[in-house]
Amino acid sequence: IDPVYVFSTVSGSRADNWGFTATYDDAGNFYGGGIVFGTGYPVSTGAVQSVFGGGKFDIGISKFSANGTSLIYATYIGGDGMEQPHSLFVDQGGNLVISGRTTSSNYPSDMVEGTRGGWDIAITKLNATGSGIIGSLIIAGSADDGVNMRDNREGGDWVLLRNYGDDARSEVVVDDAGYIYVASCTRSTDFPATAGVFQAKNNGLQDGVILKINPLCK
Repeated sequence: IDPVYVFSTVSGSRADNWGFTATYDDAGNFYGGGIVFGTGYPVSTGAVQSVFGGGKFDIGISKFSANGTSLIYATYIGGDGMEQPHSLFVDQGGNLVISGRTTSSNYPSDMVEGTRGGWDIAITKLNATGSGIIGSLIIAGSADDGVNMRDNREGGDWVLLRNYGDDARSEVVVDDAGYIYVASCTRSTDFPATAGVFQAKNNGLQDGVILKINPLCK
């Protein structure tokens, strides 16, 4: 259980940015995800989104080599509202799956399941070079989804948002066949549950949700 120190590095911009989550792939490459408040994030050439999307903050994703000596790619992901990444997972093809949430009307997505309102769950899959989106899906109800506590960005709650991202939470894993599994939560009474599931309706103020999504994230 003794840790081995491999590398550490500084990455960021003149605008505020905060790290929320990280993962690795089979080659040992390191992926970091967080929120970026504005322009200046050091995006790489050919990144899928090279400019800040607007609003208050976007997702920022960076991929580093296993020894930390090179930045393989870095990109924004976001639109005209707010985004957060909560969990990252790399599939067997080296593609990065991001589980998070968004309020943006123009978040880069292929499709929307449900009726959008407030915060919505967003699942996005980037290709191995960070130059394109394989698939991106928003799953939404008319109330807040992916919210772990009240949406207050002042005082003590603001500290939680910046340092931990614990005002919201979801987790993602990918199986050997490439199917994506997400655990999150919803406050929506009209969250789009599929037919024949164990529990089709929200039974309280906030319920957990489990999602299984195809390998193309569509």
